Amino acid sequence: MKPRVAVIDDLEPARQVMARVLGHEFTVPVYDSVTAALAAFEADPPDVIITDLRMPGIDGLTGLRLFRDKGIDAPVIVMTAYASVETAVEAMKAGAFEYLRKPIDPEALELLVRRAAEHVGLRKENARLRRELQGARSPQGIVGKSPPMLQMLEVIERVAPTDVPVLIEGESGTGKDLVARAIHAQSRRAAKPYVALNMAAVPESLAESELFGHEKGAFSGAAVARHGFFAEAEGGTFFLDEIGALSSALQPKLLRVLQDGEYIPVGSRQARKADVRIVCATNEDLKAKVASGAFREDLYYRIHVMPVRLPALRQRREDIPLLVDHFVSKHAQRLNRPPLPASPEALRALLDYRWPGNVRELENAIERALLLAKGDSLRVEDLPPEVRVAENGVPEGSYRRERDEWERHYLEQTLREAGGSVAKAAEVAGLHRSTLYEKLARHGLVTDVPSP
Repeated sequence: MKPRVAVIDDLEPARQVMARVLGHEFTVPVYDSVTAALAAFEADPPDVIITDLRMPGIDGLTGLRLFRDKGIDAPVIVMTAYASVETAVEAMKAGAFEYLRKPIDPEALELLVRRAAEHVGLRKENARLRRELQGARSPQGIVGKSPPMLQMLEVIERVAPTDVPVLIEGESGTGKDLVARAIHAQSRRAAKPYVALNMAAVPESLAESELFGHEKGAFSGAAVARHGFFAEAEGGTFFLDEIGALSSALQPKLLRVLQDGEYIPVGSRQARKADVRIVCATNEDLKAKVASGAFREDLYYRIHVMPVRLPALRQRREDIPLLVDHFVSKHAQRLNRPPLPASPEALRALLDYRWPGNVRELENAIERALLLAKGDSLRVEDLPPEVRVAENGVPEGSYRRERDEWERHYLEQTLREAGGSVAKAAEVAGLHRSTLYEKLARHGLVTDVPSP
């Protein structure tokens, strides 16, 4: 099957010449405008695109950007009779494969299109090899072969090559950061930075500066200018975790980035461009926040273009044995322990437990079991108290006492490692700040609980 090379030019003689030059080696559909080409590409995207730069309506550079926004990643050759260094640089910055001056040399055109088609062939071969590898090993450490996980991985594969915003929805501890990393790794931005920020862990007074940066002297303590996370993520992917914690003052500013690709650092009047793919995540019901007025409706629909639902661990119990093996392999060497298998009784207990903390809680349980194990396998008694279940389904021992003792010890240690910061401790534990405050107060670890 011949590669398809689409030609876009408002002049019919130019279209005819290129179709004649390329027709013996390629299939050459022709279009008189970017608008006509876009409509056709939705159903049948080409392998290579050749477009004139100056045309009535949508010009070639704008068309190139529209192709990329639509997820059409075919190499684009831009040609024009009005060549200059500036326009050539602009075309290449916008992602053009190559730049040609009119009148076109037929031999040079054939050679360039052949090279672009070979580039497409190599890219398809690489994608095939990646798919084969993914069959044996899930991308970015995502483990699971259950139907909900396979369905989610299929959505990731479809959405990753595009630049549309993604909202990852799921309970705490389900692995939303892994999903965001997988989307980045399979995107055209994979070689560029991946930057993550948990909005719930950033004090509201610093959030704008963290996102957009600030100028020297913008506020007390700003001794030097500083780039924000958007600048650090330039060209790559910016993952905004717990997006529901974004303040109402910053929501319209994030909306501006999504709509116009611009932001203004604190203390500056000069807008900056942001070439960043935005991926958000939430464990909250954002629709309910929209209904209550706590979250902007227009921002919600901007980030909700492509939702990815991450199933809770209790909804994919068949993945638990795979996850246990994965976490044993991951932590055994670091803890200087042998990679012990779970005993049948321990695996039964792991399968029966509800896992409110999801995959993060399971990983903590396996890490603990590896530390405590004395035999040649992970036993039921090596598991956390709340996971241990007797044959009759009743928790062993004084369940409530042991659970509370373990929880208090865990919260004390987590808070200590977070330097006393409840926000950081909440991020580590995978809990909302208000939930963590309630637990800390119940164990007498804090005295002042902020009002909701």
